[in-house]
Amino acid sequence: MSAFRQFRDLPDQTDIFEGLFRTALEKLLPDLAEAPWYVREHEVVNLFVFRHLIPQFQAGNLDISQIGIEVPVQVSPESDKAKPGVVADIVVWPHVKATMWRRCRPLARIEWKNISCREENLRDLERQHEKDISRLNQNRRLACVSYAVLTDQRNRHVEIRCKRIADGKDPEDLFPRPLRRAATYPEKATTDLQRGYRPLLSRPQACPDCIALSERQHSV
Repeated sequence: MSAFRQFRDLPDQTDIFEGLFRTALEKLLPDLAEAPWYVREHEVVNLFVFRHLIPQFQAGNLDISQIGIEVPVQVSPESDKAKPGVVADIVVWPHVKATMWRRCRPLARIEWKNISCREENLRDLERQHEKDISRLNQNRRLACVSYAVLTDQRNRHVEIRCKRIADGKDPEDLFPRPLRRAATYPEKATTDLQRGYRPLLSRPQACPDCIALSERQHSV
């Protein structure tokens, strides 16, 4: 029998998860403020889950296999021809081995959008974030609680906005005001990332850790 706890066995499951989730988002903020190269949404989601959310689970002795990235969840179809399921960015289940296919109801569903320093269609991503809020609200009965997250890395600042959606309530801000921090990386990091793909990916190695690793390997 696993010694790790499952949410289904805990009182106030959503409150416990939300405390972990809030702390993980707060810890993500300085990470993004010093690392503008998390450009794609999936890169930010993976950074958040593996570097920040999982350690919160481990500190609480919670089973990390209750977390899923890019897994299907049930939704209310908008028409008879629409599919009754979609892929969610992050799902936290109330117990291990839970899936949509067993009709399990998520403890938490999280949808994420990221505006990087390379982004050109800013308004489009902001509209997508608003659509996330609307869709989560339409499907609020199909999860105990849902969250729509927007990370904004424009103008040498990082801002994290998050809406909380629960059944019986209007969407509300998770934080009294958005989390915000000035960038701590050199301006050159941003200008390098704003190049076209070919020059960006053909420039010399830009990671000091990989440079040091390569030097060690060549010295052996």
